[in-house]
Amino acid sequence: MNLLSYLYRQSRRLLLLATIAGAIAGLSGAALVAVINKGINAPDRLWEFGLAFFGLCLLMLVSKLVAEISLLHLTQGAIYRLRLDLSTKLLATSVHRQQTLGKHRLLVILTDDVNTFTNAFEFIPVLFINAIVVSGGLAYMAWLSWPMLLMLAAFLSVGLLGFHMAERRPLAHLAKVREQKDVLYQHFRSLIEGARELQLNTERGRDFVSGVLAPGAAELRHRFVRGMRGYAIVANIGTLLFYLNIGVLLFVIPHWLRLPAETLSGFTITLLFLIRPIIDLMTALPTLRQAGFSLAKIRQLDQELVPSEAAGDGARAFDTSAPLSIELKGVCHRYPGESGDGSFMLGPMDLRIAQGELIFIVGGNGSGKTTLAMLLLGLYSPEAGAVALNGIDVTDGNREAYRQHFSAVFADFHLFEQLPGIAGAARHQHALHYVKALGLQHKVKIEDGRFSTTNLSTGQRKRLALVAAYLEDRPVYLFDEWAADQDPVFKRVFYTELLPELKARGKTIVVISHDDAYFSAADRVIKLEDGHLHVPERRDACAA
Repeated sequence: MNLLSYLYRQSRRLLLLATIAGAIAGLSGAALVAVINKGINAPDRLWEFGLAFFGLCLLMLVSKLVAEISLLHLTQGAIYRLRLDLSTKLLATSVHRQQTLGKHRLLVILTDDVNTFTNAFEFIPVLFINAIVVSGGLAYMAWLSWPMLLMLAAFLSVGLLGFHMAERRPLAHLAKVREQKDVLYQHFRSLIEGARELQLNTERGRDFVSGVLAPGAAELRHRFVRGMRGYAIVANIGTLLFYLNIGVLLFVIPHWLRLPAETLSGFTITLLFLIRPIIDLMTALPTLRQAGFSLAKIRQLDQELVPSEAAGDGARAFDTSAPLSIELKGVCHRYPGESGDGSFMLGPMDLRIAQGELIFIVGGNGSGKTTLAMLLLGLYSPEAGAVALNGIDVTDGNREAYRQHFSAVFADFHLFEQLPGIAGAARHQHALHYVKALGLQHKVKIEDGRFSTTNLSTGQRKRLALVAAYLEDRPVYLFDEWAADQDPVFKRVFYTELLPELKARGKTIVVISHDDAYFSAADRVIKLEDGHLHVPERRDACAA
């Protein structure tokens, strides 16, 4: 898929308008050359050719503006839709699939590749016009003398063949540049996310920069310089060949063909007229090549972001009139081992959760607590077994509807400034009530449905995330280590006031926790060990 075919699929009407206007501009340019040539060779008709000259200038100006503005709307509309389409597909792609693709790869495509693609589109209007101008110039030269044009074309063909062969090496370097960007973005992510650790250990920070980041950046620089240097050499040789064409036209071809002075001057003026458009085309070639690599990456991601949920036409709807009941039936989920020689298996497990239950999930690190939470939430699909809501199995067709029963605050949560469902005075008052209940009324205000600030400590930001979860008012709440970043006061408030309040409202609550001092608040405590469920007869049995 190339740039023009991509644009063609976006808007045939705009592309057709730009093509017609560009063709008029190109033909006007060729006609201008013809008028100039006629004026030079017919001084007795200067007034006639002068009027034609100014008329053609006006026609070329208007047609070029129409073509460029049409292409501007077309390209920017295409970029707008590309960004929205990728974002929509990313949102519809399973969390597990996104994690498999990798954050750094997604970011480099959504930022760098889309920007490279955008930069190439900025060249499209000018390049499009220049290409048509060149075509018009060639058509005029063919009208003057097609045998002479064929001789020039043969000479140019040798140059184009050499250009194509010489381009292979710089093109290979630019392809490596795109691959190296994935590596460098991964290093940048480590630099940002590990800034505290690197600053605490100066030697480690220096080693990371000099031993990890610097070699990756140097490789990117090396590849880019070699690629662009190769293109600079090739482009300048191409320009030289073009001037040599003029020399051949003036000093060689007249020895073989007896040409009228008007034909010779027409060819010379046309070639001089085409120098700027041809140089612009050659200068833009590296950007277009890089855009081609970026487009290939974007297209590959677009294919890999196939939504995991199929259309729900044939899916069974959930019975929302009955009391809510969630059931795991022989559920299994496997993670490949990092070395490829082993894997972690969660399950098989059976579990039933009734409406209004307050359940604690406990277990050591790596026992599978977060994976179980993702399965309960419908963010992971079980490899075996099934998850059911009110007796109806969750499938690809109804998984999105299933997820709408949940609100969650994850351990690695993301806090959005925009609050969910804040429209209306009553919801606004609810938000203010929760902000005050969580002790943040002096730090945060609710303005236009947004938090006035999210620049707070981790514990305070988690409290704001809890406010957002409350406002969603879903039947089921899941909290993954919510109290881990809270001081003793708010930890007590969470377990002894907030959770009982939710339970009193009929909400089902699942809490991942290590706070054994508050296990007595739960209806059930479920322990995970090496991916297997253990349901103790007594709550305090999990404290050991």
